[in-house]
Amino acid sequence: MPDGFKNTTVFGISMDKWIAFNGAQGYYKTEGKGKVVMLVHGFIEDGSMWDGMLAGLKKNYQVIVPDLPGFGKSVLTGGELSMEYYAEYLYAILKAEKVGKLILLGHSMGGYVALNFAEKYGPMLAGFGLVNSHCFEDTPLKKENRLKGIEFIKRNGTELFVRELYNSIFNEGFKKQHRKLIDALIENAQKYAPEAVMKANAAMMNRKDKSEVLKNAQVPVLFINGEEDEAAPVAYTLKQASYPAIADFNLFEQCKHMSVFERKAETLKIIAAFCKRTFK
Repeated sequence: MPDGFKNTTVFGISMDKWIAFNGAQGYYKTEGKGKVVMLVHGFIEDGSMWDGMLAGLKKNYQVIVPDLPGFGKSVLTGGELSMEYYAEYLYAILKAEKVGKLILLGHSMGGYVALNFAEKYGPMLAGFGLVNSHCFEDTPLKKENRLKGIEFIKRNGTELFVRELYNSIFNEGFKKQHRKLIDALIENAQKYAPEAVMKANAAMMNRKDKSEVLKNAQVPVLFINGEEDEAAPVAYTLKQASYPAIADFNLFEQCKHMSVFERKAETLKIIAAFCKRTFK
């Protein structure tokens, strides 16, 4: 583990942990006890985005929250990144924790990672979910925009890129009422290295369609989306929700890409109910 860090325990159920992965140190935390729920953050985020969900879920479950390589406290590993690579990182954590069965939920890019995990390690899942995410690959226009974003970061760094991104993913009414929260999220995200942001953006650009993962799912799949979400449009949401045999579909009005903040109480209630039904 990095110098100055150690595993810490509070009442035996809350722990900060480090794992060696591909020559670098990855960070994750576990809280609570019982059956396992893993929460995976999205692009230019870290595990702290789930704090509002973690507070409620840890009462009944062991919740594992990783920082993906390059974000939060996890060190960026060498070489190119991919959704498959991130999925292997999750598997390494679960193997270290000796987890046999879990529910896996991913926000945005974390949903792409969850789909890749489900494709390779499906038997480990009691259920999985996409929060403001979808199974489809980027359109040509979206790929072009990601390339422009990468070039912009090369020239200008991440500060303006992050600010513009975060200001585009919240409902306007929510932004006006919670400006301090959004500014704090922006300040945190601006700390990430340009290389990590560019590599993650390229990984999303190069990901493949995972519709078949949903069509072949043998476990319940949770969908949580906002009707104003431009990154996971309603048309995508409705289409993908028709794929699994067992789908739990939720669509919030006046909500964009950040349901875990914009609809915090409702999102927690939906996730908790999904976990309770799925772990019967």
